[in-house]
Amino acid sequence: MTTLVEVERPLSLFAEGIAGRYFHIRDLSERNDKEAHVSDASHDAYSVYLPTTIDYFSIHADNAATYRWLILQQLGFREFGTYHFDIQQARRECDELREHESPEQHRESDLEMLFRHFEYSVLARKLFGMIEAARIEQAVLRHYPGAIRHRKRLQKKFDDDYNDKSLEDGINGVLEGLRGFLNGVAYAQTILADFVAPIREPLATVYTSVQATIHCYRALAHLVETATDHVDDLTGTDDGPPMEWLQRQVRLEDWQDDLDSMNAQLAAFELAEESADKEVVMGETDGDGAIREASTDMVRERDQVQRRIDMERSAIRHALGDEHENVRSYLYDEWDYLNSQYLRGWCRVYEEKLIDDQTGDGVTLLHKLRPLAQGVRKRFEQIRPSGYQRVNKVTDGDELYLSAVVDVRADLRVGSSPDERVYSRRERQKRDVAAAFLVDLSASTDDPIDQAPIATSTTDHSDAPSEVNLRDPYPEDDDDEFDFDLESRREAEEAKRRIIDIQREAVILMAGAMEGLGDQYGVYGFSGYGHDCVEFYIAKELRQALDTRALDAIAAMTPKRSTRMGPAIRHAATKLEASGATLKVLMIISDGFPQDCDYGPDRGNHEYGVQDTAKALRETEQRGIKSFCITVDRSGHDYLRRMCPEEHYMVIEETEELPTALQKAYRRLTHL
Repeated sequence: MTTLVEVERPLSLFAEGIAGRYFHIRDLSERNDKEAHVSDASHDAYSVYLPTTIDYFSIHADNAATYRWLILQQLGFREFGTYHFDIQQARRECDELREHESPEQHRESDLEMLFRHFEYSVLARKLFGMIEAARIEQAVLRHYPGAIRHRKRLQKKFDDDYNDKSLEDGINGVLEGLRGFLNGVAYAQTILADFVAPIREPLATVYTSVQATIHCYRALAHLVETATDHVDDLTGTDDGPPMEWLQRQVRLEDWQDDLDSMNAQLAAFELAEESADKEVVMGETDGDGAIREASTDMVRERDQVQRRIDMERSAIRHALGDEHENVRSYLYDEWDYLNSQYLRGWCRVYEEKLIDDQTGDGVTLLHKLRPLAQGVRKRFEQIRPSGYQRVNKVTDGDELYLSAVVDVRADLRVGSSPDERVYSRRERQKRDVAAAFLVDLSASTDDPIDQAPIATSTTDHSDAPSEVNLRDPYPEDDDDEFDFDLESRREAEEAKRRIIDIQREAVILMAGAMEGLGDQYGVYGFSGYGHDCVEFYIAKELRQALDTRALDAIAAMTPKRSTRMGPAIRHAATKLEASGATLKVLMIISDGFPQDCDYGPDRGNHEYGVQDTAKALRETEQRGIKSFCITVDRSGHDYLRRMCPEEHYMVIEETEELPTALQKAYRRLTHL
């Protein structure tokens, strides 16, 4: 048996090599497919979904080859014309579509317009999906002949996976027979064989599949009319993102490429205008009016394309949900301390939204923590600004600002235009803070909370920071009034509490308290596996409201895989920098040191991860962002003192101290 985790990284490179862009390899179970056949896989605009395990063969290499075959199949829809289907071209090639031409609706994909020609649109979509998939398979085999041998090995699996329902009455029997026939099952029977034969020809296109779909649909029309039990199933909608929406996502990519090209041309026009202006000043030419005219036309066209992109993205978001919105990957450098240089674009951060998958209910969890939340909220109320500050040099105010008045008189005396900002006024103090909470979602956070006493370390830490720094950099705070007594709650819970449970609770407590403070804040998680698959999960964006969806996303934080901390820090810092806030804070919550499968040339080098994380934190500080690390790893002082700025980390003795540690550190970092 071969697992997806074992081959995920080479598969990602394989997909990128085929498609010319990055695709995230993900587990098919995330699509919640009810059943899966040997040929099952799926994709969207950003990810390819593959089975968790494949055990078709006794040899690992053959199972890995099956994964590659599934990728070729899925990317074939993009490569061989499915998503570049044009309804006008289809009407020119298919007389039947011209006969029943339907009016186009606003912001439809061409495939949507195609399926609206059929009374039973789901039947048409099912037929087209099976027929087009078979055409794509033939195109893949012609274009990648190396896959033919493996496809033949798979044939027995297709045969075994096929259920002979072709002799059953009704539409379902016919569709099952067609599926087997298209997959090459020798004993599969179908009355539609002659209609689908043209798709196997070398010159077959997506319009060949459309023509075959029309013929098959007409042949089955009488069965649909008599199969009253299934008519509703054939007039509704399919589960999951249908093919027409995937076409719209691909079309959006094409428009974005056009927009990028226009922006590049406009930049060239600006340089040409600057050169022309210099020549005018020097008296060499009268300037190039043609450049300005062309630039104006292109700006107008660029703005139209931008509006079209915004409208299309909004429509896709409305139809498919936020999880399909603008999912992207980002490249970041990584510090190679062994060679004292950056590995440029070495790490790929894949950003995705955390969606509640029934693992947690944020509202219920917040209600459960309400008694504790009151203490945290009370503490945060003490740091809310309540006084006034004087603002000088404004155009309107309570009194004249003497220094500005003197400057005005001096300007008038020398004949200069005076500055109108000659007043001062008192304004209520405001906070302008943006904070990011970055939560470690490594597999180790699934471990149960260790309540054993802390062992005395035998290591000599004479050069380490003081004990105050190791355990609590802010000992002068009196937290007796707000102690978090979670012991009673823990005893009442049936399941053994894990580190991730405490992390979720701590973050939700902080989020609830910060709503009253008014600071913008984001909640993120990170994990991944390897330098080319660092997963950055969004539970709540900086300016997003703490609504039910955000609470559910926080509650849905679950242990994932490894801890590649450096690129996650760099990505979170980029988000904070874009906030425009005066004070920016990054809070990192972890249960251990950075570790991943390919750190350093010897793979798994612990020091390599520590050094890159330290470099990322120094970069963050240089960008004007305060950082603070909190770990529940009792040996954390061994590496945190080398990673973090002095007194900007904390090792907590018990995991359940995390809520207190979080709010204490945040208060000090953001005190204005």
